[in-house]
Amino acid sequence: MSGPQLPEEPLIPRLLASNALRANLSKHMLLNQMADQKASMIMTAASLVITISLTQARSLELATIALLLTSGVLAILFSIFAIIPPLQAHGRTNLFYFRSFAELSEQEFCSQFKETIVDKEQLYDAYLHEIYYLGRYRLTRKYALIRNGLWALLIGLCSAAVLTLVHMIP
Repeated sequence: MSGPQLPEEPLIPRLLASNALRANLSKHMLLNQMADQKASMIMTAASLVITISLTQARSLELATIALLLTSGVLAILFSIFAIIPPLQAHGRTNLFYFRSFAELSEQEFCSQFKETIVDKEQLYDAYLHEIYYLGRYRLTRKYALIRNGLWALLIGLCSAAVLTLVHMIP
């Protein structure tokens, strides 16, 4: 016979906590995916602006072409920087992020992951760390770069339109 067993935590609070963590992590993963899609759309739009301005080079002023090309290239660069994954993980080893555990051997990874999923507090901490990392570092950076790309494209298009209108006035 073993010693006295600790009472098990009620099922409902455990399920609620797990569902809250999973839902929050899923939301952040969806936001990450949406950011990648937005970056892709910006790259497509900027590529079209560059292509059209180059094909219309003879009918546009040099300053207009330069504005469109510069804003298009800037928008593409910001979008590319937004989708490039970080080279290193922040802080401790994150068993949910491949770059973080890539340095571990398979045996070390399996051992650490088993330790994490056995201990409820460790598992919750791992979820919370991942959610915080996604929100604080990945998504904040991605959306800032996407916003910069959109602004670059918008300012370039509006400036080119104003410049073209100014050149049309006799």
